[in-house]
Amino acid sequence: MNLFKMALVNLCTKQLKIILTILSLFLCCSVFATTKDKVPVTNAALTDDSVIAILNNMQHAVLNTDYQIYFVLGDNNDYATTFQYTYMTANKQNYAQLLYLEGAAKEIILHNNTVSYFQPESVSFSFPASRILEAFPDVIYNDFKKLSKYYDFILLGKARTADEDCQLIRIIPKDKDRYNYVIWIDDKSHLPLRIDLLDFNSKIIKQMKVLDINFAFDKTAFKKDIEQRNYPIFFPLDKEESALDSWSVKWLPAGFEESASYNINYEKSTIDTRLFSDGIFSFSVNVSAPASLDKKAIASIQSDRTVYSANIDNKNVVIIGNIPLETIERIAHSIKSK
Repeated sequence: MNLFKMALVNLCTKQLKIILTILSLFLCCSVFATTKDKVPVTNAALTDDSVIAILNNMQHAVLNTDYQIYFVLGDNNDYATTFQYTYMTANKQNYAQLLYLEGAAKEIILHNNTVSYFQPESVSFSFPASRILEAFPDVIYNDFKKLSKYYDFILLGKARTADEDCQLIRIIPKDKDRYNYVIWIDDKSHLPLRIDLLDFNSKIIKQMKVLDINFAFDKTAFKKDIEQRNYPIFFPLDKEESALDSWSVKWLPAGFEESASYNINYEKSTIDTRLFSDGIFSFSVNVSAPASLDKKAIASIQSDRTVYSANIDNKNVVIIGNIPLETIERIAHSIKSK
């Protein structure tokens, strides 16, 4: 069984999990609602400057406010996990900590433009990054005016969550190649208090829901703790020369661009990896020499992550991303040797 089929069947070895986490970092640079939990809709207005202004205020609040939130992250399998996320800025530096409040005591810390992962069940490591990806989704950190070429931003009206009045904004792609979002934005703090990732039928795929906000946490103690911690070493991920024939992706959804590329030698296998993003959604294309001529495709969908593996053009192709399976299949079968 080749490396990537093992990743699909066995949900990755510990080493591969780390590599996938590292690769995803390049893309920087009631509890869970059911389908009966309807989003209230008023007179919807298509994208205009006032809606984009609300989104820009939200982004500014996320990046420039000091806050501590407790939130639940749930998926369409009704599996939910609770977290504590603390964020503050001081002396032009950003400090953040994400604590997993269930299961293994996992912790992620942002310090000195570095994100460090403390994982009791596997090796801890650090990596240069400007934010903790696992806190808020990529949709929060965007040039919304630029994205209006590919998305409509619709003001749905008012609603209430976490005991706060909110503006509801739906972000809908102008094609059927990606999912859409509904964001609940606090009228007072402008922070996002609920973020729903929806499929084409408005069924919730993944949901982040804030339960409580604390603006009065001890900022001095929090900053001191982060500055005095001992951190794990940087993960050794060096570029390698590719031993594979050159290849290219002939079709991409509108707005997606290549953001990074890497060649990795892993367990005597050369893996060519290219990362693509439109700012909101992202995926990686991983190409390696085939272990066999078996062309049977394998697909795995867990929450918002889709993994697709197939033998294409005599290469083993694995695509991992938070876009629909149909889109990933089309991307995969557009891959050709140069």
